[in-house]
Amino acid sequence: MMDKAADSIRAGNSVILFPEGTRSLDGNLQPYKTGAFRLALETHTPILPIVLKNTHHAIKKGGLMIHKNDQIKLVVLDPIPYSAFQHLDYKELAHLVYEKTKEELG
Repeated sequence: MMDKAADSIRAGNSVILFPEGTRSLDGNLQPYKTGAFRLALETHTPILPIVLKNTHHAIKKGGLMIHKNDQIKLVVLDPIPYSAFQHLDYKELAHLVYEKTKEELG
């Protein structure tokens, strides 16, 4: 899958990856897996962090129904250009994006 994602990026397409891997039961942010960040470093691709807020309340893990009294908010953070992280390894980059996401979640 990662090879296909890299090929797609090199062809000029965007890809979306969820570095948590899955949603948590309690709604807390989970540690990030490193695949997305390895991909960004390998392909010299900027990162556009997107934060989804309130999904824990609006859609229970394993469920498909959106509770109409809860709203999901999507926040697009500032892009991170490749030049800002090219000196980092994939674990450091994952930590950087994790911290930006955590800050936005409050």
